Amino acid sequence: MADAIPLMAGRADEVFYVVALDAACRVLNATLLVEGTVTEVQLHPRQVVEMALRNRASSVMFIHNHPAGTARPSTDDLRLTETLVKALQPLSIKVLDHIVVAGDQAYSFARGNVMPEN
Repeated sequence: MADAIPLMAGRADEVFYVVALDAACRVLNATLLVEGTVTEVQLHPRQVVEMALRNRASSVMFIHNHPAGTARPSTDDLRLTETLVKALQPLSIKVLDHIVVAGDQAYSFARGNVMPEN
């Protein structure tokens, strides 16, 4: 989780990364999927599905930032994560975690027990 903090250093706008992992949970690729504004990113589930399939991922993790806020996930973050889990389920691609970074703080959905079941 601490590795996610430098990834977001100096970013003034929200960004959303998808990390593709193989069956042994080794990183295949980390892709900056979208860049947004100071307060939000616009992401379509199709973008995540395409990236995961293109990289032949067995599982994925999401990382995004809150440049001007707290690392606690917003209601929109929780809703988006649930939508992405549901989009990847039929493809047998598990979502292992979603990490939100704010400054030098990071929040893990998995550790916070708020990851949707998948």
